[in-house]
Amino acid sequence: MILVLLSLPSKLFFDPFQTFGWAIIRLYQVFLSDIQPDVCNFSLSCSRFGRKAVEMYGIWGFFMASDRLQRCNPGSWSLAGTIYDVHKGKLVDTLELFSPKVEEVPKVLLR
Repeated sequence: MILVLLSLPSKLFFDPFQTFGWAIIRLYQVFLSDIQPDVCNFSLSCSRFGRKAVEMYGIWGFFMASDRLQRCNPGSWSLAGTIYDVHKGKLVDTLELFSPKVEEVPKVLLR
């Protein structure tokens, strides 16, 4: 636990929610992520996406990470080429695609 918190970025010390969300994701990465096989559909894994989102956007980043987990399923391949690019057999989903500062959120047709 101490090693996980030692790698905490200094800007997160001032926001307890960001610190808590970051620590939970980091604990998952250290203890559980290596046990599981590579099953993520995206080139930036969901836990790395979530950690970066929480670091950059705080509580909004927590919601971005939650949204990403809901999108990480075999059905997301149907959006390849429309919203997501494909690189080395993985879908590319960047933080900027769904950030709170984006000008236009991609529209996804419901089926």
